[in-house]
Amino acid sequence: MHELDPLAVGTSIGLLVLVFARAILHKITDYGKLRQTVIDYRIAPERLAGPVTAALTCAESLTLASLLTPGFRGVGTLAAALLLLAYGAAMAINLARGRTSIDCGCGGPGQSISWILVGRNVLLAGFAGVAAAPVVVRPFDVSDVMLMPTVLGAAWLLLLVCERLLQTFSHVRSVGAYRRGYKGRT
Repeated sequence: MHELDPLAVGTSIGLLVLVFARAILHKITDYGKLRQTVIDYRIAPERLAGPVTAALTCAESLTLASLLTPGFRGVGTLAAALLLLAYGAAMAINLARGRTSIDCGCGGPGQSISWILVGRNVLLAGFAGVAAAPVVVRPFDVSDVMLMPTVLGAAWLLLLVCERLLQTFSHVRSVGAYRRGYKGRT
């Protein structure tokens, strides 16, 4: 693998840390909703929803801890990529089944699964690949110290804005479907 600039690697790690920290916070603050989301996906039998929910929460917590620990960062980036791709696959399976009204369970404000979210997970898994890359050895100067949080903040805000737009689109789509159904009854 080619060596990458430390700014790209550090920003990618930071973005993954933010994504997983928010996801974990969501999981531990609304465990019941997450359990219901696991049931709604219909990937595992309903009787296993509790253990699967606990396992996902533990896996994400260990991933976050690994991302924050330099000696375990390789394991953390691999785990992040695998989790993100597994979540994307679960969404894709349900979208292929025609089940579009499931909450994604991603953390943050609720939103229905979509192909765009599958693509977002693939993109975030790509960031895990960048985060795992070897780093070019070069001086890390004051401009890098100022630029990294700026780029990270911009990437995080862009992700949040895109998620809000998706949530709004999902809501508009569901209201439109409701109205079409309502007009058909009169």
